[in-house]
Amino acid sequence: MVSVYGREIYRNPDRLKNLMGDLFSGEERIKRLFRRVLVEDKLSVKVYEIAQKPANERPPFYTRLACQFAEADCRPMEFGLEVVAALVAGLTGEKLTTSGVRQPLRPESTDKAGQKTRKRKILAQVFPVSGSRNKIVQLGQAKFDMVYVEGGTFRMGATEEQGEEAKSNERPVHEVSLAEFMIGQCTVTQALWMEVMGKNPSLGKRGGNYPVNKVSWIDCQKFIRRLNSQTGLKFRLPTEAEWEYAARGGKKSKGYRYAGSDNPDRVGWYKENSWEKCDAEGNRLWHVHEAGGKKANELGIFDMSGNLWEWCQDWAGDYDTRARTDPKGDLTGSARVVRGGCFRAVAGRCRVTARWEYVPDQSRDFLGLRLALSL
Repeated sequence: MVSVYGREIYRNPDRLKNLMGDLFSGEERIKRLFRRVLVEDKLSVKVYEIAQKPANERPPFYTRLACQFAEADCRPMEFGLEVVAALVAGLTGEKLTTSGVRQPLRPESTDKAGQKTRKRKILAQVFPVSGSRNKIVQLGQAKFDMVYVEGGTFRMGATEEQGEEAKSNERPVHEVSLAEFMIGQCTVTQALWMEVMGKNPSLGKRGGNYPVNKVSWIDCQKFIRRLNSQTGLKFRLPTEAEWEYAARGGKKSKGYRYAGSDNPDRVGWYKENSWEKCDAEGNRLWHVHEAGGKKANELGIFDMSGNLWEWCQDWAGDYDTRARTDPKGDLTGSARVVRGGCFRAVAGRCRVTARWEYVPDQSRDFLGLRLALSL
């Protein structure tokens, strides 16, 4: 169906009505959903709504689909075609292919002569950092640093230095081996988010060098897809294992409780040091702080303890004792991992092994993101 009707469906989504009716009679809700998907870039949200229904009211297919398409790195036309293929495969078991219908996906415009032309892709400039394998990425008016992290093996979870504040979800300690990767020196700033998305969702906006906040995991996936489209690079969220390894300092780790120190005041903004004034009733007011304002950790990475909880790619799940190589967490779930603590969290929540979780569509003023890049 996709290979035959793909172009027509994209140009005239109403054509899908009869096709879907033939395949899935009685599934009116599903037909409406997937007709809209072809003209709205909101698939991850729509499918996520279905996936949030109680397990006994939906097949596991929808949970997988929500995850798959929220992470997809493609444009609306190809997106729509893949949706139809996935829907058919999920409900009937029939495998469809979109080969032969992957037309140019960039929007078209018309030049002065009336000829159709593609809009030019914005490309980032990438500069090496002298004396290291780090990179500086310039996109429009926004600039950010990516830190090289050498691959290695470490003990993940509540190791001895974490003390009595370690929670049960940080255990058991287990061995993890990771390939090399890159990670953002700072969390994504409001300036970079504005450059890519054209708007700033942050609560209590304070300026371009402040971390963007009040973004959901789904928002982050949309941002990353658009960033990748504009740069030609393949950014992503870090896995939970990558995040902890980088926070610990990688192969340069000195075994600190926090990211770069045993003293949280040196490396992070948290509940006891991130308030600046009181309101009329005498209550403390907490807020996010400028990126990079505290001491960096052993790898030169800032703010991995405190300031904002940072979304990871993984579904939240329990640890076990098995050794892992490049783990990516559970295959499915209801919540995504966040790491690092935040400006209103107690110090214990800002330790390098502390874990928390939120459902993917939640956005709060203490939720942000940090980019990662495979090598």
